[in-house]
Amino acid sequence: MGALIEVDDDGPVRSLTLNRPDRLNALNRAVLDELDRLLTEAAATDTAKCIVIRGAGDRAFCAGADLEEIRGLGPAQAHEFIRRGQRTMSAIESSVVPVIAEVDGFALGGGFELMLACHVAVASDRSSFGLPEARIGCIPGFGGTQRLFTAASRATAFHLLLTGDRVDAERAWHVGLLSLPPVAAANLPGSAREVAQRIAAGSRAGTRNVLEAGRRALRRPALEHEAALAAIAISSADGQEGITAFAERRSPVFDRERTS
Repeated sequence: MGALIEVDDDGPVRSLTLNRPDRLNALNRAVLDELDRLLTEAAATDTAKCIVIRGAGDRAFCAGADLEEIRGLGPAQAHEFIRRGQRTMSAIESSVVPVIAEVDGFALGGGFELMLACHVAVASDRSSFGLPEARIGCIPGFGGTQRLFTAASRATAFHLLLTGDRVDAERAWHVGLLSLPPVAAANLPGSAREVAQRIAAGSRAGTRNVLEAGRRALRRPALEHEAALAAIAISSADGQEGITAFAERRSPVFDRERTS
């Protein structure tokens, strides 16, 4: 079994590959902690001038939070897990080294939120994006309810959040979720590398100033409120029913339907 996140340096470009293809690169506590550590490590080095995050395998960039981590959680435990995820996403967003999301396949739930936290996003034409939490009685908790409104229009953000619908790569490009038009999967690594190398060729000080000036800082109270609501949703009867139903590949039966 390899590392949870594989690290590879190509000159000034550091690649971080989420290495759980059997779990569609889902995020558990260990992965979140390791990603946070590697971001801190990259910021402290003089060699890494751009970071690329990708997922192992050809099915998913990241399919979101690992269901095994959140099934059966009470409100306090759910809140702790969500805040752990939020800290990692905030570390990406506030990184002094630019971070590119190289998306091939599913970017769903926490995986989509991971992409939204990155500074640049490129994707293959077979990728899809979405926040399916509404369909399982939950809400996004890793900053998705906040960052999506800065990445896309208000109408698009509410549509994705309320319906749980997925969008394909072409639609994602047109609504502003991607930095470049989608490319064939075979061309994606080269496309991401080219952007990363162009970024890395710039002045380190200039790049940091651009990130600082252009960063849309999220208010801490807004993230804390999101975490509280997400924890309540995850630990609720509907939330646990939705999570269990998803794992069992069936339609959830929510409280209103169970009691009617």
